[in-house]
Amino acid sequence: MKPLAAVSAWLLLAVPAAAAETLAVLAVSEAHAGPDAELAEMTHQLRAACRDRTGGVLEVPEMRARLLGQASNATLPELERAYAGALATYQNGEYEGSIRTLYAVVEDLEKLPESPEAYQQWIRALLRLAHAEATIGHVAEGRAAMEQVLAVEPRHQPDPEQYSPTYRREFDVVRGRVAARPRRSITVTAIGRGGTVFVNGRASGQTPATVSLPPGRYRVGGAAGALRVPSFWVNLQDEDRSVVLDFSLAEALRVNAGPGLALTQAGRHAGVVRAGAWLGVDRVLAASVVAEGEVRYLAGSNYDVRRGAMMREGLVRMVAGSVPSANLGALAAFLLTGQPQRAVVPVANEPEPLPVAQGAGEPGAPGERTATAAAAAARPAPTPTAAESPKATPAAPPAKTAATAGPPEVAAAGDAKAEASGSASGGAEPATVGLRSEAPPPAWMRPAAWAAGGTAVLLGGFAVWQGLTASSKYDDATAMLRSDGTFQPGADPAAYAQLVSEGDSAKKAALIGATAAALTAAAGGVLWLLSREPPPAPGLAFRF
Repeated sequence: MKPLAAVSAWLLLAVPAAAAETLAVLAVSEAHAGPDAELAEMTHQLRAACRDRTGGVLEVPEMRARLLGQASNATLPELERAYAGALATYQNGEYEGSIRTLYAVVEDLEKLPESPEAYQQWIRALLRLAHAEATIGHVAEGRAAMEQVLAVEPRHQPDPEQYSPTYRREFDVVRGRVAARPRRSITVTAIGRGGTVFVNGRASGQTPATVSLPPGRYRVGGAAGALRVPSFWVNLQDEDRSVVLDFSLAEALRVNAGPGLALTQAGRHAGVVRAGAWLGVDRVLAASVVAEGEVRYLAGSNYDVRRGAMMREGLVRMVAGSVPSANLGALAAFLLTGQPQRAVVPVANEPEPLPVAQGAGEPGAPGERTATAAAAAARPAPTPTAAESPKATPAAPPAKTAATAGPPEVAAAGDAKAEASGSASGGAEPATVGLRSEAPPPAWMRPAAWAAGGTAVLLGGFAVWQGLTASSKYDDATAMLRSDGTFQPGADPAAYAQLVSEGDSAKKAALIGATAAALTAAAGGVLWLLSREPPPAPGLAFRF
């Protein structure tokens, strides 16, 4: 029965692993000062409501660190002490423990904002790592550490007081190998203002800059005074690359207000998507305040960072400078699931492509995604009277500037149709709004997900069958033996060997079937996730 347990474990774990998503909640304001205290507080409450309904919601300290380019909680003094500990461990003869510590120090240094101190510590740790790897005969690993140094510091010379002549001769051999390699180029430009380019932590000139390097994988970041563009990885293995440092987004950050962004309406969608890339999340929920006359609303928008698109937007009415907790929960549920909520007015939007942010990096790097989103476009309904309860009746959305590309006569016809509908119903004009769903996924994805799920079930059944067969064969073979392992009288050793062989074959087939079932189930889960966004709804009519 062990194969059956293995199959069950694989099938249960495959889809949840694929379904995990990370989410960030940001405050967004058009004011130069950024989100005020009121919006920041409502953003915190919306984040808490999302946390109650789903996992993977980033906490505020983690968001601030990522937006500022500090992906590690370690500090330079702490890493200095860790390096000293690695030296002491090496001197005590615990070479592998020293190597593990040095790898961890290098990894943490690569997650900190660039600075001369961090760069010098990174070079020092790699040199010591190369020495420790060579001590236990790991020649390839030692040379790889040297190559990382020589890729950005081709003239570097190890300190003769710390490293032996043998080590320095090996370093010169690796230097020659690195110099003989073909060169690749990273061209770095900037948005908003110019700044310093950092490659693997080393200052490499001002933007625009072109840096020539051996083929490999490099960490690129930027700084302009106090502004930082978080570093990201660029693969130069096969071709030259061009990247963009977005200092305009760095200037829009307000890490202590939500955290939030100060963005104009024109740059809102692209800015939120790029902030999501900096955060390394799958989704961003953006909260902002909009007004229609004296009525104010909290607007929430769901952005898919991977697709570079706003998926849906909803409004809840504010009361006395805040939103009732029940309505905040309804807004969170709508943004997360797309299901209509009584207190939430969804905003109908038409897809509108945004400018492409040119950039190159590993997946998830800032500036790499094509930012596509849509501006909100909804015709407002009459404002509810003061006697109407905001909890009992959803408030009408405020007017938004239409950003569709249709000709004026089409818009006029739409207005005339709406007015005719309103007059036909006795003068009460309905506000027709629909759930937003831009760039719907291909139609084949949902059937493919079902097909993958069915295939996974069949493969799982095959694995169970083979597991039971193996168990039966092993039981028959065991019955031919005594308790001391010798054969029962009259037992045929050849038959015993045949049973064991058949059991082994069935066991192998069960394991292959279980693995194939798990992989197919995971593929089905991914396809389901990619196809789960609903198509554009025909509209939900609310009458006020």
